[in-house]
Amino acid sequence: PIDASAPRAARPLSTSKSSGSSMGKGAPDSLALVLSFVFWYVGNVYYNIYNSGALKAAGGKNAGLTMTISTMQLGVCSAYALLMWALRFNPIKLLGLQEPEAQKVPALTTMDLLKTLPVGICSAGAHSSSVFALGGDPLFGQIVKAGEPVI
Repeated sequence: PIDASAPRAARPLSTSKSSGSSMGKGAPDSLALVLSFVFWYVGNVYYNIYNSGALKAAGGKNAGLTMTISTMQLGVCSAYALLMWALRFNPIKLLGLQEPEAQKVPALTTMDLLKTLPVGICSAGAHSSSVFALGGDPLFGQIVKAGEPVI
């Protein structure tokens, strides 16, 4: 038996199909993982196409609206994330053809928020950099986006 109160990293890995498997609730975890990667990369391609089109529609890289587009994207996605937390719904499992799970609202303190602030600023900077890069040559944009995990 697995102690559900133990932190996830401290739980032992199980080879039993009855524990830790999502059988009966959708696709097996291994297929769900593959599908998640497929949807991630396909989504990334369409994201790049959409961003390039949005920047061209706004006047291109010289029109001065690149940062506005980047900021609006971050704002809309933040509102979406807050809505998902408010509804306690985690739709990511749907990409792996699995049943969605209820998502708990995190118990955050002011200190927790302050500790995550540098990561948030770096992530916002990486996003803005990729939007700026996609305004020029999309291939260069891919290179910048590939470097996001490093930042």
